[in-house]
Amino acid sequence: MKSKYLFFLFLIVSSVVFSQKKDNPKEDSPFTYLEIKEEFDLLVDYAMVNPDCATKDQYYYSLIIGTAVIGEYIERISVLIPCLGNEFIKGDLITIKPIKTPKKNIVYAIRTYQKGNEEVTEVFGAEFKAIWGEVVNIL
Repeated sequence: MKSKYLFFLFLIVSSVVFSQKKDNPKEDSPFTYLEIKEEFDLLVDYAMVNPDCATKDQYYYSLIIGTAVIGEYIERISVLIPCLGNEFIKGDLITIKPIKTPKKNIVYAIRTYQKGNEEVTEVFGAEFKAIWGEVVNIL
């Protein structure tokens, strides 16, 4: 009799464990990520240094939007950086090293603007393909 209760309890616990959704930051992200493994050069179009940077509970990111050669194409991309120490200006040429996507809670920078009579809210930088990276060289 006791083994029936244990089996029933095991069945309930295992169904709850297997039914939980796995956390995947790429699925929840408003960004479309590029698969880049090697360092690349980026011509800076815009840079936003976030003064909050990284905290223990959440990931604030800085953002660099720039132009890079990706494969055979020239693309405008967003580089998300956990904490950017330098300010860059349009025209700077920097080298970016890709890093893994953080698994912490990411706080996205939101911008709101008027388009006609409607108010539009979107994640800043999400209009371009993105990569998490760090600046390794200023050329």
